Amino acid sequence: MFRLALQRVSAAVGSKLRPISVGQQQVRFMGNTIDDGQFKTWKPLAPTLRQRRMTSRKHLHKGGPVRELTVAKRRTGGRNNTGRITCRHRGGGAKRRIRLVDFRRKETGPQQVIRLEYDPGRSAHIALIKHMETGKLSYILAPVGLKPGAIVQSFMGESKPKSAAQIKEEEEAAAAAALAAEAEARTQFEESLAEDAETDAYGKVESIEVEGAQEYTSEGLKHQAASSSRASLVVGNCMPLKMVPIGTIIHNIGLHPFGRAQLARSAGASVQLLYTAPTGLAQIKMMSGEIRRVPVEACATLGR
Repeated sequence: MFRLALQRVSAAVGSKLRPISVGQQQVRFMGNTIDDGQFKTWKPLAPTLRQRRMTSRKHLHKGGPVRELTVAKRRTGGRNNTGRITCRHRGGGAKRRIRLVDFRRKETGPQQVIRLEYDPGRSAHIALIKHMETGKLSYILAPVGLKPGAIVQSFMGESKPKSAAQIKEEEEAAAAAALAAEAEARTQFEESLAEDAETDAYGKVESIEVEGAQEYTSEGLKHQAASSSRASLVVGNCMPLKMVPIGTIIHNIGLHPFGRAQLARSAGASVQLLYTAPTGLAQIKMMSGEIRRVPVEACATLGR
């Protein structure tokens, strides 16, 4: 009996210390769980644990959140609209605080990622960022690949909503600039034709019409200006949809001009930009395959 019990104990200890390959990594059972840095799985001691899997948290901050960026979650269990207890024996549990995540990203300038944290109120992780000029702290959703020490920026403050008078003045100025540019281009083209005609000894150029000339419109000039001031394409940067290249994978997308983000905010969610323009509506493709139209002034964050 003693020998049989000793064999069972040695077999159990050997099974716990035996390395198990996950991909190209060698991991060991730490208790009853395996954490490969991406997912945490359980040893199937029960049928319910065989398919259980959750995201890894060993790279997250071990302490609590910044208290100034949280609010208390007040419980209303067992109470009616007046606050009186109408159903007894309900309530209790651990105190919870809601993390205030910045979904508007109005603060411009470089911001450094301090740490990544776990948010019990959502499936995605959050990142604590600090403005490098003002020192202001805020929380944002942490996309894939964002690490502490990275620099992210927001370009939502550069494109502010304009009044009708400002839009009209800009269109008139752009139209005047377009006419001047077109006249200058035509003059240069005619001068070059005249020089070619003088050096050509076989023929005489009577009249040549300019075909395929580039059209200069106020809309095109605005698009060129937006393209020239296009933000750096770094994961975690926030900008309007009109500044994002077509085909980019984005998340944290707004539904209204200069409003807060409302789409693709859960863990692993992403959207692909199919079409954008200087004005009007952009087209995005959801993970379900649905194609939606949103304003080009709406916010979007690069990455997933």
